[in-house]
Amino acid sequence: MRATASQVRVTAPVARSVFWLLIALVAWELYQSLRAGATAPAGSWAMPVVDLVFLVLIPAFAAFAFARLFLVVSQSPRGTLNVYTAISSPVAWTFWLGLAIALIGHGLHLTAHAIHKAMPAIFTEGEFAAKIAFLDGEAGYLLLAIGLFLASAAVLIGGQGAGQRLSGPERLVFVLGSLATYGVAIIYLGVGAGQIIFAIVASAILSAVSLWNMPPYEVTRDPIAAFMIPGALLAGIALIIWTIVVGGQPTWP
Repeated sequence: MRATASQVRVTAPVARSVFWLLIALVAWELYQSLRAGATAPAGSWAMPVVDLVFLVLIPAFAAFAFARLFLVVSQSPRGTLNVYTAISSPVAWTFWLGLAIALIGHGLHLTAHAIHKAMPAIFTEGEFAAKIAFLDGEAGYLLLAIGLFLASAAVLIGGQGAGQRLSGPERLVFVLGSLATYGVAIIYLGVGAGQIIFAIVASAILSAVSLWNMPPYEVTRDPIAAFMIPGALLAGIALIIWTIVVGGQPTWP
C-alpha cells in the first residue's frame, strides 16, 4: 500500500529528530570525555565557567532532542499531536519520568564531581569524601542510566516503525551513531561506573523489545531501532564476553 502525502509528512521528521538526538549525545560524550581530567580553577568556583555552561547546555539540548523525538512519534496519522499519547499514556509517563530522572542524575554527578575535584587533599580520604565519591560515581551515573533507559524504552515502544525506512548511507550513519552513543554509554556504565549487571539487563531489554516487534533484518532500516539497537546489543554482548574472559568486574582502560 502506498503512503499518502499526509502520512509521509508525519513520518518524515522521525529520522531527522533521531539524527539531532544522535548529534546531541555524541557532543555530550565528546565534551565530557575531553574535559574529564580538567583541574579545578583557582578561586571560589568549583569548575571552569566554560564547563559549567557546556555541561548544562549540551545535556539540555539532548533532553530537548529526546522530548522532540517523543512528541514526533506521538503524533496521530493525520499529523496532529495526540495529547493522551504524549502526556497521559503509560508510555508517556515512562518517558517523562525517565527524562526527569536522567537530568537529576546528571546534575547530581556534575555537582558531586566538581566538589570532589575541588576538595582539599586532607579531606580526600575521609567519610565525607567517600560519600561525595558515591554520589559522583555510583548514584549519579546509576540515576542517569535508569532515566535514559526508561526514556529510550518509551521511544522505542512508541516509535519503532513510525518513521520512513532508511536506505543507502543513512543506514550506516545511524548504525555508527548507535555504536558511538548507546554502545559506548552502556560499556562505560558497566565498566567505568561499575554497574555491569544493570548495563547488561538494559541492553537485553532494549534489544528484546525491538526484536519482538521487528525482524532482525529490518532493525537497521527503522530510524529509531537503527539508532538504539546495534550499539545496545553489541555492548551487552561485549560486556558478557568481557566479564567471562576477564573474570569478575572488568576495569575501564
